[in-house]
Parts: sequence; structure tokens; C-alpha cells
Amino acid sequence: MDPLRLLFIVSVLLSAMSVVTAVYWLFVRPASPVNARLREINPTITEVPESPQVARVLVERVAEPISKIGPKPSARNVRRLRRRLTMAGFLSDKAGSVYRAFQFASAVLFPALTTVILVIAGRGFEVSGFALVLIALAFGLFIPSFLLSRQVTEQQRRITRALPDALDLMVVCVEAGLGLNAALHRVGQEMEMVEPALSTQLAMTNREIRAGKPREEALRNLGDRTGVDDLKSLVAMLIQTDRFGTSIAASLRVFADSLRTRRRQRAEEQVAKTTIKLIFPLLLFIFPALLIVLLVPAFIKMAAIFVQGGP
Repeated sequence: MDPLRLLFIVSVLLSAMSVVTAVYWLFVRPASPVNARLREINPTITEVPESPQVARVLVERVAEPISKIGPKPSARNVRRLRRRLTMAGFLSDKAGSVYRAFQFASAVLFPALTTVILVIAGRGFEVSGFALVLIALAFGLFIPSFLLSRQVTEQQRRITRALPDALDLMVVCVEAGLGLNAALHRVGQEMEMVEPALSTQLAMTNREIRAGKPREEALRNLGDRTGVDDLKSLVAMLIQTDRFGTSIAASLRVFADSLRTRRRQRAEEQVAKTTIKLIFPLLLFIFPALLIVLLVPAFIKMAAIFVQGGP
């Protein structure tokens, strides 16, 4: 049998299995354990609306068997993937399984759609069609990693943008008499409405300290989880201040001033890059339009002169 035809049959079968599974979980899925327990307690309760937490559990339950398809990744790749997911803000233990399931579904869906389009278009199983299927397979394998990298960059950008405000609030809390742990807890609460990503990281650090982990280790974990350079510098400063017993408020105030200076320098850098970035839209869109408007009438007149043999 032709390999491309076999790939098409396998893709169609997997797509059909995915549709059947989706329909099953939509209509015939098991009852929620929360609703079943509530009915046992109070029979008058009909149903409790499913929260995002329940939806997340369902997604993880579906993704768990799918993630086991294919070769098992090495421990090094698992640790690297776990670190990227943590930096992107996915802190669940099942985040790796969901990512691998999404990667597998993407690697199957894109070649299947490409094959279906080729069959509908009547291209047949030619060499060019096989090349397009391979390109779709590579794209399906690459797109989850690309989306995860974008999420990591966006998460770090949000934390970097909100860090100066959180640091000012921390200075106020420390100068008001709160300890460092209480200040972290208070800043995490106040930043929840402003920037949930930073609030979640600070809350996790505070929980680690309350659970008995040394504060130095918890602060280092904060810098490693986010991967933000400014936050790593803040962690190093706090650890050094704690070791030498210097004033935390004074150190935070100096660091806040340097952080605002650094943010202003980043803004100036972005402004300086604007000139270079404007060259490409100018060359591709604005200059051709100007040349058409300015030179086409002259070319038309010159063509008319040459055709007529004189003015």
C-alpha cells in the first residue's frame, strides 16, 4: 500500500476517534463527583454549575492517556519542559501531560487536514502532496513550542512591568513596620487585581515560607520560577540583606530607584529602535505608493510622447 494512502487512512481514523471521544465527553460523560455527593447530602439539589477547576480536571483527565502515546521523553526533557511551563504560569502537576497531549493532537490534526484538502482538491498522492504533509507535520510539532515560548515571554513582560509598583508597595509595608514575610503576603494580596501573575508567584513564595522552607531557598525559587532578571536581582539583594543584617527598607528603596532608572532606560531603548523598525514598513508600503503617485503620470506622458513621435 502507498505510504501516503496509509497515512491518510490512519489520520482519518484518529480524527474519527477524536470526534467520538469529544461527543462522548459532551453527552455521555460521567456525572460530576461534586454533584453526586451534594445529591446524597441534599436530594433537592439538582446540579451545581461546573467551575473552571472542574473543567481543568476534565481536560487533565482526557490529556493523561493521550500524553502516553509515543516514545517516553527523557528525564532531562521532562525537567526542561516543566521549567518552561512554570515560567509560562502553568503550575499544575498535570501541565506536562496536557502539553504533550496538545502536541500530539496538533501533530495529527495538521497532516490530516492537509491530506483531506489534497484529496478534495484532486492533487492525488504525488511527491509534492507528500512534501506538504511532511511540512504540516513539522508545523504541528512546532506550533505548541512556539505558543509556549510566546506565553513565557508575555508572562515575563507582565511581571517586569508590574515589579516597580510592587516594590514601591513593599517599601511602604516594610517602613510601616511589617516584616519581610508579612510584606510579601500583603503585596501579593494588593497586586492580585493589578497583575495576577506576580501575585500568584508572591503567594506561592509566602506559602513555601509558611510550610517551613528556608526563606533564602523560597526566594531563590521565586527567581527560578519566573526567569525575570529584575526579580532575580531583587532576590539576590534580599538574601544579601538578610545575611548581613542591613536595613531592608533602605535596600528596597535604593533598589526601587535603580529599577525605575532601568525601566526608563528600556523605554529609551525602545524609542531608539523605532527608527530602525520604521524602515521596513516605509520601504514595503509607503515608498512604493509614493513612487506610483509621483512617477506613473510622468511615465504615461513620456510613453505618449514616444508613441506620437513628438510633443
